[in-house]
Amino acid sequence: MYLSQLFLNSQKAFVLREIGNAHKFHQRIMQAFPDDESCDGQRPVPKDHRPREDWHILFRHELDSDKNVVLVQSEIEPDWSKLPDQYLRNHAVKEVSFTTTQLSANGIFQFRLRANPSKRDSKTKKTVGFYRRPDQLAWLERQADRCGFRLLSADVIPSPNVFGIKKQGAAPIRIATALFQGVLEVTAPESFVSTVQHGLGRGKSYGCGLLSLARIKT
Repeated sequence: MYLSQLFLNSQKAFVLREIGNAHKFHQRIMQAFPDDESCDGQRPVPKDHRPREDWHILFRHELDSDKNVVLVQSEIEPDWSKLPDQYLRNHAVKEVSFTTTQLSANGIFQFRLRANPSKRDSKTKKTVGFYRRPDQLAWLERQADRCGFRLLSADVIPSPNVFGIKKQGAAPIRIATALFQGVLEVTAPESFVSTVQHGLGRGKSYGCGLLSLARIKT
């Protein structure tokens, strides 16, 4: 896996416009990844290839940073030189590894997650967001139970909703988000590794789901 840290050039008006449109910004992030060849440059991409899902591409705009920082996690190495000139002030890419040995049972980590706490209404089949702090924390508890970890502590920081437009005349994209921070303990390493690689919750194409970890020495 690769973890990129992007420092956006917020002095450019077109960069700020794209940050404000989740669909456009998603397209810009994907520009750093191949679209007409496989990750090894040899095998053809299957017709049902879905780059973001297949290459586990997740990102998070660090909204509490005054430097306009974006973190991107991916299965293959991105090429950020494909972005327009002066889109980034700087960037860094490092290779990381997520294994059941590193993320073993009883391992304790600080975590950070911008997510879309939500459920699908059984009658309307529409996605309904959770806006109250107790409901958001309850949602995270449920995710923990099925994703191989338990919460030791967690807090919710207000996070602006995601907004985007795919094309003129189309219904806008609106996603309720929350920023979670706290401490977790790994309970099922295989499930937890899969969660870290694939992301947690809905809205992954639009900046949700990236679970960042920092080990706590005990």
